[in-house]
Amino acid sequence: MAVITNVGTLLRSYANRQGSAFVNRRDFCDYIKKYAEHHIEENAELVRYLGNPEDTVAAELEKLQKKHLVYLSEQLPEKQIITVITYYTMKFAQRYKEISYNSAALFPTLADLPKQLPKDAIESKNAADFISALFAKQDLKSPQLYIIQLPHDAPSILFPECVPIHILTDAAMSKIRTMLKREEYHDYFLKKLRNANPGKELSTKNFFDQFITRPDSALQAMESSGDSFYFWSQLCYFIRQDFEKVKDTTLEDTNILQSIAISELYLMLLKNRLQQQRKKDEALKDLEAELAKPPYCYSMNAILKFTDSKGVPLHGQYSDNDLKNFLEMLTTKSESGNLPKLLVFKVDSGTRYFIYKSKVFPLIVRRCNEAHDVIQKNLTNEWFKVLQNYEKLPEMHDKQKFEETLKHQVEKVSPVLYALLNANFLTLLDIELQHSIEGGDFKIFSNGHLLPYSELLMLNNTTILANAKMLLPFWYSIPVLSHIIGFFARKPKNKKQATEDKTQKDVTKKSLRPLTKRDALAQAAKTLEEHYIPEGSTIDRELDLYCKQWNKLIGKETHAQLTEDVNALIRDYMRKVIHTISTQTFTVDRIESLAESLCKTPNMQKITDQDSLFMYVQLYILYLVENG
Repeated sequence: MAVITNVGTLLRSYANRQGSAFVNRRDFCDYIKKYAEHHIEENAELVRYLGNPEDTVAAELEKLQKKHLVYLSEQLPEKQIITVITYYTMKFAQRYKEISYNSAALFPTLADLPKQLPKDAIESKNAADFISALFAKQDLKSPQLYIIQLPHDAPSILFPECVPIHILTDAAMSKIRTMLKREEYHDYFLKKLRNANPGKELSTKNFFDQFITRPDSALQAMESSGDSFYFWSQLCYFIRQDFEKVKDTTLEDTNILQSIAISELYLMLLKNRLQQQRKKDEALKDLEAELAKPPYCYSMNAILKFTDSKGVPLHGQYSDNDLKNFLEMLTTKSESGNLPKLLVFKVDSGTRYFIYKSKVFPLIVRRCNEAHDVIQKNLTNEWFKVLQNYEKLPEMHDKQKFEETLKHQVEKVSPVLYALLNANFLTLLDIELQHSIEGGDFKIFSNGHLLPYSELLMLNNTTILANAKMLLPFWYSIPVLSHIIGFFARKPKNKKQATEDKTQKDVTKKSLRPLTKRDALAQAAKTLEEHYIPEGSTIDRELDLYCKQWNKLIGKETHAQLTEDVNALIRDYMRKVIHTISTQTFTVDRIESLAESLCKTPNMQKITDQDSLFMYVQLYILYLVENG
């Protein structure tokens, strides 16, 4: 057995041995000195109690008194009496153990303490805050004894923290249950409860009988039914009202009033906890729904900015730990050996994205369509410049080199698409979705292998080369003439430098110009881009992507006309409200609110893909503000 060196523990042990909480300070110093001499070889820390331990013990007692673990009487040191409060902690802990199997046993009160011990010797706690705090976190090894101040002027009770708090609340409800089983109380309070709830006589009686005969079921009913909480609050009120009218109260009457006060606090705590749980569950349900909306893949930063239908951030309605556990459940829980519902992938920058597995293939196809135009334009311009200088690139004619070039372009232009195409789950997902309704008609694998980038992007080097050549002046098709004209058409190098210098001066002038409201709003819009635009993309590309999703018209002219009609509607609306927007109020919530108002207009309601339209409207608002 380990040797005790703590003065508080030694003092409690000494008090228990003598069977009294009152300890003479001189006698305790003699005891601790002998204890140290006997155990010094087992623990060198006891050396401080050898010789004259008075000063050391005095310093330790001062600390214990500040913690409300002892009380020192105002006498000379040699006659000072130490009241060991932790002695009563153990004594009352035993009382609560008795109460747990005998509801007739009384709660310990201030009357159970010696009269010479002042009230302030023991720390007092407000019952509502204290019970709530202990249900959240309780130290069952604590030696503390507390005075719990109950509401409605019910006499305070004593409670040791080492007793589980549920024993107190269970005991309170048990005392009420025992009282209601008595014949004189049973019919009386049942009648009052039924009279207070006309039309609900049956449910009232069921609640009453269930509470008396089946304690556990009664609590479960309260967790699932709002009526049960209502009936309970009424019952507690009726009991307290009747017992407060009693003039010559007995100890049993006082015990019932204490039990009512404790039960009301516990049931209110339980009700609040259930409301918070429902609120958290609803927020997590909203989170799950948000993850299924465009753009389908979200970083953790984006997830933390999700809001509910009222614009209130979801993060805050649940904790960081709740979010972590929820995402972990979605990304790890699988059925029948299939992949989890939510998949995780990482782009080269290190950002992790979450995406539903049912959205992976549709997103790949959409990103490929988006990348098609961008990469085709990039390569056409690049090859045009190369051809201008009478040079060639291997990828212009070598298909393998062209595939490598496309791969590098995808990595640069669309990091999300590149990460998805190289994700380790993609092959397994293709196998899983082959015979699934969620699989759709998306085919990006052939014979178990990912299709070449040229097929995914629907690009070929022959077409791009032809487009680049079309941009060249006509003389490039005449070798001799093109060399002569090319020699004289070269621009002097100093002209390029002059152009760069002019550009730099323009930038400098612009930076020195006072910041207008339009400029400030444009900066705010630029900051908000992070929320809407995936890594590696641009606002123009995202607008084009969502436009293709909501605008299903095939004809070029009709497609362009519908897009312009929607854009015009957004522009007209923004002209009316822009004066009400400031840099402080131009937030994600405000943009969503403006977009929601626009999408609810009759003309907008005719568009079927409302989710894509909603995203498009938000992006276009951002675009308008950003570009003044």
